[in-house]
Amino acid sequence: MLELVPDREFLYKDGRDGFSIRRRWKLLAGLFFALLVAAYLVLVGYFAVYRNFFPAKDFDGGGSFSPGGDLLEYLLQQGMIDRKDGLLVTWHHAANSKSEMEVALKGSAMVLEADVNIEGLDTQNETGTPIMAHPPSIYSDNTLQEWLDAVIRSKKGIKLDFKSIDAVNPSLDILVKKYNEIHFNRPVWLNADILIGPNVPGFMQPVNASRFLSLIQKKFPNVILSPSWMSLYLPVIATKPYTRKMVEEMYSLVKGLPQRVTFPVRAVLLKRAWPHFSWLLSQSPRYSLTLWQGSIDPITVEDLLFFRDNTNFEQIYYDIYEPVLSEFKQIALQTNRTRRFYPGGKLMDYFPHQNLDELQIKWFDIGSTELELMELLQGNVGGMLILNVKRKANDATPVVASSEKGLEFPLESALNWISTSSKPWGIYLKIKSQDALAPTLYLLEQAYAAHLLFKPIWVSMDLSYGSFSTPGYIEGKQFIKTINEIFPFVTIAPGWPKEVLTHGYTQPLVEDMLNLCRGLWQAVSFQLEAVGLGESWKATTRLLQASPTYTLTVEHLHEQGSYTNGFRGLINIRTYSTRRIYYRLPQDYRNSFYNDVFTS
Repeated sequence: MLELVPDREFLYKDGRDGFSIRRRWKLLAGLFFALLVAAYLVLVGYFAVYRNFFPAKDFDGGGSFSPGGDLLEYLLQQGMIDRKDGLLVTWHHAANSKSEMEVALKGSAMVLEADVNIEGLDTQNETGTPIMAHPPSIYSDNTLQEWLDAVIRSKKGIKLDFKSIDAVNPSLDILVKKYNEIHFNRPVWLNADILIGPNVPGFMQPVNASRFLSLIQKKFPNVILSPSWMSLYLPVIATKPYTRKMVEEMYSLVKGLPQRVTFPVRAVLLKRAWPHFSWLLSQSPRYSLTLWQGSIDPITVEDLLFFRDNTNFEQIYYDIYEPVLSEFKQIALQTNRTRRFYPGGKLMDYFPHQNLDELQIKWFDIGSTELELMELLQGNVGGMLILNVKRKANDATPVVASSEKGLEFPLESALNWISTSSKPWGIYLKIKSQDALAPTLYLLEQAYAAHLLFKPIWVSMDLSYGSFSTPGYIEGKQFIKTINEIFPFVTIAPGWPKEVLTHGYTQPLVEDMLNLCRGLWQAVSFQLEAVGLGESWKATTRLLQASPTYTLTVEHLHEQGSYTNGFRGLINIRTYSTRRIYYRLPQDYRNSFYNDVFTS
């Protein structure tokens, strides 16, 4: 029969009837030690996996390079390039057979690109073995295992292009096994066409996107992703560019992934789609583009310079054929050449000075005549040029309006003068009549197609919409539709009719303008009057909060009142934010406001 032992007796009695205090503490100490050992083993295992698959840096303590690390950093560390610039990277395509692989290994190319398929795919001879072959070939003298064994002994970067989803899983198994054996220390890119792209019939089947990405995340996530679109280009017949929808669909697939991502893009189809890819690059510092060229694709040096001039040098790789590549490099690496700026680009990216305040950008009324424009271009260092545009009477020609009757001159002449200036000029087109909008946009489109338009272009009109519907003004949706149909590569600069600003910028005015502009992919700068901001300004802060691509332009001109009349509105908005707000002021008002801001 069990006997209940009093607590005191159990704790202190030494004998068969209870544990001694010494024996109990020994038991507790042993248990604690066992828990420490178990925790240590768990942590070691966790950090081993974490280091292998999700390294925080490109180099670990032993100096080896992560397969998911930055390719440019790796090539720089290896002494293959002297700075981080995607233009300096060289490639060898289709290094599939053993003979072609050996040629590539002995050559100067920095990265080997090869195609992975399954031996005997979809035949009775299918083995499930990953081989190096480009469809329609399904046989090769080189397996992925053999290819990796050879390439890893070199210092070459690795790019594997998967031509079938069936090849992905067994290939990842091989990569994991190889990595666990020797921890190969170079970047590894994994590529597949996972979406339907330009000019490709809908019945074509890309590599299954969700399976491709999920298998990588599950089995070997420490890589660089290279997801791409199936694309087709045929001169005259199939020339449509990438669309906004295609780019957004790709982004939706990768936006939650932790890896570096480089998007292969067919260069011949990129120029007209540039705004969408510029947006894509802005979504993460881990994103880059790899421009490639099909065998019959007519790539121009001019287009390649445009792409380079509107990105950081680390953001684009160029997988382009000779002789275009060498011609491009020769010009691109010149330090004193004219920059080919995207006309819809951010104004602050255009002006050369770092840490420039938007207030420091000067705005110039070009005067009344063509001669005054020429003198202004020669006598100033740069800034935003304001051109008031109307349609010539009895003619479709857009002209620059003049305060003096009969002195207007063709907008085309003004654009020609500005484009030939080596100084940094932006162009602000204030469209004064509804019938001048379309002709102005057609003129811009022609200049852009002729590679003559490399300045920031803003198109501005006061609009009628919702709570600010006003007779005599262009309907807001029509304004946006016309821009998007004719020449969308601009900054859109919408304003409110002055008749609705009696009580300033009220919440309904602001909210309806945001509704009108919702979904625009262009940069938008809302046009505000300082006197109206003096009446009511707090609602306008929503304009900046709604999108990081939105800016404000506050104007106060002589005809709108004295400097004092506009000061309250100017200082209110400046107090709220010192960034993303431009100030269209005449020189005397600018000097006064500048002094008030920086000396008070």
